[in-house]
Amino acid sequence: MWDQPAPSDQTAPSPLQDMADHALRVSDICDLLEAMADDLPRRPAPVWKEARRMCDDVVRVHYALLLDVLLPVLSTRLRGQPDCEHMLTRLNADFEEEASKLTELTALMTDAVSDRARPISPEALGYALRCFFCALRRNAMWETDVLLPLAKRALSADDLESLTRLMRLDPVTGPS
Repeated sequence: MWDQPAPSDQTAPSPLQDMADHALRVSDICDLLEAMADDLPRRPAPVWKEARRMCDDVVRVHYALLLDVLLPVLSTRLRGQPDCEHMLTRLNADFEEEASKLTELTALMTDAVSDRARPISPEALGYALRCFFCALRRNAMWETDVLLPLAKRALSADDLESLTRLMRLDPVTGPS
């Protein structure tokens, strides 16, 4: 029979695993956005409102975790390693650009389904969706295949504790 560890022996989940789980949720949202783009213009307004909410709630928080939490801690740890510094600078720029595109996309989705909806061609909305979710998928793959494994190797236990503390902060309102 397997012995169960005492509650005090159990460790808290790794902040890096939490980020990997969050990246998986973002990938699921990419699948939803792709399905919506494939099914234009037949999707009803409530589906668009839900997609916009998920983009705001999940994707925006994901960018905050990357840009405000993981990348600064990892950049500090890897300072002086030119190849890593260059990669992190590039990823930071890519993530910032995608966060900006998210703002544009959610505004477009809002315009498409609001009470005073503007006529937006399905092609224009589909193009905006595809541009966004393709880039988001690419960045999520970089995150899970390169960034998080690098963080796992490079970050110390103190760094991971710092990540855990920072992840508890609400990106909008501060500490939870």
